[in-house]
Amino acid sequence: MNCSSCETIASAIETGTEVTLHLESGQAIATSQLSGQREIPLGAQEIVLSSGTNGINGIVVTSRRLLGFSSRALTWTKKELDLNEKVLERKILSTFSLIRTDRHLYGFRDVNGVWLDESLRVREKVTRFHSNDYGAVFITNERLVGFTPLLGGFSSKPLDVHEHILGVDNENGLIVISTTRRTLVFGTRLSGWDEFE
Repeated sequence: MNCSSCETIASAIETGTEVTLHLESGQAIATSQLSGQREIPLGAQEIVLSSGTNGINGIVVTSRRLLGFSSRALTWTKKELDLNEKVLERKILSTFSLIRTDRHLYGFRDVNGVWLDESLRVREKVTRFHSNDYGAVFITNERLVGFTPLLGGFSSKPLDVHEHILGVDNENGLIVISTTRRTLVFGTRLSGWDEFE
C-alpha cells in the first residue's frame, strides 16, 4: 500500500465513509476497511460517467450500467440501463443511493447490495426531489414516489389532476408534503405513506 492509499483511507475514516473507489486496468475497484478489496470488470466500450462513495456504499455510473458496491454485502451488483437511457441525477447517502434517469428511478439498498427500480410513465417528469438519511421522495407531475431502504422498494401516491403541491417539510426522518387537498407523510417509522385530509 502506498502513501496516497493511506491518505485516502484515513480521510475516508474521518468523513465516516467506509468505502473508497478507483478505476484501474479496465475495472472498478472498491476498497473497504471491513471487507478488503473487490473488483468488477468494465466492458470494452463502457465509459465511466461518474462515481462516488458515502457511508457503506460506492456507486459507479457508466454508459451502460449502474454499479453499486456494499461493504455490508461485500460485493458489487449491477443494473443494466436501457439503450440510450440518460442518467440525470445521482444522490449517494450513507445507507442507500438513488439514480434518476429519463426513464426510471433506481434505488440501491446498501445493506444487502440490491438494486430496485420504478419506471416513469411516458409523459411523467420529476419536478422536485427531497431526501434525508432515512428516505427520499420524488415529486412528479403525476404522483409522489417514495423510497426507503427499509420498505424494500418504491411506494407511490397518485396526485389528482387539479391537486397542487403547497409545501414540503423534511425533518426528523419524515418528509411531509402538503397539497391543496391533503397532507402526505413519508418516512421510515411508517409503512410507506400516511395520508391526512
